[in-house]
Amino acid sequence: MLFDLKGKRKRVVQITYVALAVLFGGSLVLFGTGSSVSGGLIDAITGKNGGGGGSVFKDQVDRTRQAVRANPRSQRAWLDLTRAEFNLAASSDGSDQSGQLTETGKEAVLGTVTAWERYLKLKPRKPDPATAQFAALAYGATQDFGNAVKTQEIAAKARPSAASYFQLAQLAYSGGQVKKGDQAAAQAVRLTPKDLRNSVRAQVKDVKKQALQLAKAVKQQKKASKQATKGQPKGQAFGPLPGATGSSGAAP
Repeated sequence: MLFDLKGKRKRVVQITYVALAVLFGGSLVLFGTGSSVSGGLIDAITGKNGGGGGSVFKDQVDRTRQAVRANPRSQRAWLDLTRAEFNLAASSDGSDQSGQLTETGKEAVLGTVTAWERYLKLKPRKPDPATAQFAALAYGATQDFGNAVKTQEIAAKARPSAASYFQLAQLAYSGGQVKKGDQAAAQAVRLTPKDLRNSVRAQVKDVKKQALQLAKAVKQQKKASKQATKGQPKGQAFGPLPGATGSSGAAP
């Protein structure tokens, strides 16, 4: 199901990453390694971050927003805000039990993208690959697969792993970039232990089929939406994000 929300961006949420990331050891993103923001996507989804529920993630967003207001030139502050917004998007405040984003979740997904883009404006010499994976998922969640792929490539090239290349393949296929998706999928298989490669190939096949169906559906939805909203304000389309997101975006 798609949802409309007034805004400058028009994208669709479609992420099915968590299980495979765990399988392949994607701990940098899933457990928030390398960030001063406690917790990570697994904590967000399971609620296992002392304080319970999603309120702890709202608190993290508030604290990191204060940090960027106090020091808007701090790359670390914007990275922490990127992670905090994504954790909120994946928390129980951000998604309902069926995985559909709440209003809080929709806004936090956009907040993730905004914070990441503000970080990039500071021209980091080497963009942080761990946080890039959060941002890539958020871009994919908003149907900006071009930026999703570019951002995930930062993570995959800096820290090559089966998980990072699998995610790159999924985002590329979802954006209709079949050749790039095939190349990333081959890398994911190559980086997988030999006894698991057949399983990964099968999962790649399934993901490719689903992602290309998504790409086709998104294209059709965009066309229909464009025709239906001619002369009307542009809206924002969202779908499910695993886990379960607050405010309208990053602090200025």
